[in-house]
Amino acid sequence: MRIIAICALVALAGCGRDPSSAVDPRVADASRPLVLVTYPTEPPCSYLDESGAIVGTDVDLARRIAAKLGRGLVVEGVPFNDILPRLKAGTADLGIATIIITEARSRDVDFSDHYGEGGACFLYRRDGLKPRMSHIFSFRIAVESDSVHDLYLCLHGCDPIRFASIADAVAALERGDVDSVFFDSIQLKHIAEASGGRLIVTQQETRDRYAVAVDKRRPDVLAAANAVIAEGAAE
Repeated sequence: MRIIAICALVALAGCGRDPSSAVDPRVADASRPLVLVTYPTEPPCSYLDESGAIVGTDVDLARRIAAKLGRGLVVEGVPFNDILPRLKAGTADLGIATIIITEARSRDVDFSDHYGEGGACFLYRRDGLKPRMSHIFSFRIAVESDSVHDLYLCLHGCDPIRFASIADAVAALERGDVDSVFFDSIQLKHIAEASGGRLIVTQQETRDRYAVAVDKRRPDVLAAANAVIAEGAAE
């Protein structure tokens, strides 16, 4: 009877414990490198260099965050729409890919303080017509499928032409299959500068804030990200 009573007390104690209060083993193990997931098709933020390594300003930011924690860093390139699911599943620690802060995304991940501001604009050919939001129905507008830019145009009554990646959308623009591309201004400005004047960007149509997305079980990573971002703002 005494053994049964002891077992019962242990069971009750276990039921009273909050599973969410347990420390993630990744936090406790200082030897574990941080895993960054990024979308390496968006220079200058995240892209493949000539050797095939993932580089860019997003990766540089992640390295500073890892260094703040005294950790190594593993960089993994994934489709953009896989970044938040990877964080939610706990198979990555942070995601950086000019991720726009939204209320819906905040349900699945924690966001750092914003490290940059930007917005979406149109990219078009110099020999083409300049696109305008007030006349979007007159243009064949390319977007990256299922992106916030896709949603934005849909909310404004436009049915854009969808592509798997922004690189595919820009290739379609170069061929003349579409009239413009709607995407983050940081990337589109870089593409326009590299085009030798063939492509032009419009002024920004939206105002967005970019932040580091962090697995909700990694408060240490979130704190380090905010510290690094604050240091950068103070420079």
